[in-house]
Amino acid sequence: MKITSPLASHEKDLQADIFTGAHLLGPTVLVEFSGAFPGREPGTIVVCVKKYLSPSLLLRVETSRRTCQDMKLPVSHLTPGMKLARPIYGLKGQMLLNRGVELTTSYILGLRRHKILAVMIESILGLDEHDTENILEENVRIQAMASIETWVQNNKGQQKLSPVMDSVNSIVDEILSGKIPSGGLAEISTADAYTFAHSIDVCAFSVYMGLNYGYQKKALLKLGIGSILHDLGKTKVSLEILNKPDKLTDQEMDEIKNHPLFGYNMLINNLSDQLCDTSLDIVLGHHERYNGSGYPKGIKGDEIGDMTTICALADVYSAMTTDRVYRRAFPANEAYELIMTCGDLDFKMRLVRLFATCVCPYPVDTLVLLSTGEMGQVTANNRNLPFRPVVTLIESEEQVDLGKELSVVVKRALTDDEAKAALIRYALGNKS
Repeated sequence: MKITSPLASHEKDLQADIFTGAHLLGPTVLVEFSGAFPGREPGTIVVCVKKYLSPSLLLRVETSRRTCQDMKLPVSHLTPGMKLARPIYGLKGQMLLNRGVELTTSYILGLRRHKILAVMIESILGLDEHDTENILEENVRIQAMASIETWVQNNKGQQKLSPVMDSVNSIVDEILSGKIPSGGLAEISTADAYTFAHSIDVCAFSVYMGLNYGYQKKALLKLGIGSILHDLGKTKVSLEILNKPDKLTDQEMDEIKNHPLFGYNMLINNLSDQLCDTSLDIVLGHHERYNGSGYPKGIKGDEIGDMTTICALADVYSAMTTDRVYRRAFPANEAYELIMTCGDLDFKMRLVRLFATCVCPYPVDTLVLLSTGEMGQVTANNRNLPFRPVVTLIESEEQVDLGKELSVVVKRALTDDEAKAALIRYALGNKS
């Protein structure tokens, strides 16, 4: 790393005319340089380290423009200058902030007011972009969320189901064409929109699992309809209870546990002629458990249909891996392992095995710590070896296929603080 002079006399000009983008990470600002200035080329990354009681020190990192990768961070970790990697959506599917928007203090405060707990930001790690052509289109999910919200609010579940069925049909067609659900919609929506966004996530993942289970389109549509409506009853539960950050009272918990029955009654009383029994069973039974510990009926074993269990697995995984007001999201690998321990306890073992074939414990873009002590970013997965992904090392940019390098393992996913620190170290060229 080469240290340039502080350039105190030119600092104002630099800030005004040359810095075109900034990523503020704690005390460090990563700034993209694009203007013409003696001794510098466009695309240079400049790092400005703020010192207490001293002028800013400009450090020039000898590196070229890097490819941006997505990285999830809690809103509490955001700082002005970071850029969104995915849009933020409101209750009706309206875009609140678009991808690529540079966050300001007012934007961050707005995210907090809307109770958005985490966002996807661009990182500056110099890693190759991964293929996203096979990812389920986000606009398909956004349109589905808006359609469901409008249907619920306008019809109160009492009129034609055709808008919901059209949404499910779009999702099924996308997945049948080879698209994979990746990156939950609930991650990038406001707290008030959580129930609808979560329902779309559960629908997409359920359909994907159903396809891998061997279901044809007719069956996938039944599964998708039940899954997209599985939490309809939560529209009868107050948002104060759903978004309460503190422990629920017994009465509030009973209200929550009634939501499957609320949803089932809404549908059976008004739309039974438009829904099959399988879809209705999913709505009523997605909180039932294999050992009889679930609700509302406490049924067990083979009394619970396979489609109902598939929806239940998707529901649990989506809920666990999404930040909520009352707890942080579980890392994907921890959620994966917890669900794998539930075979023949909460869920049928064969369906837990199905789940395991459809989920990666370390999804692409996950920052991980290897057993060698090195940090890296997952850039691909080995389907038959889910805990041994392909990792690109942050500092050397060497690609390590853990499916072949059997002496190296992933120790764990990085925490949010570690991820920020890794970005800073990468930018500064610090090898410590």
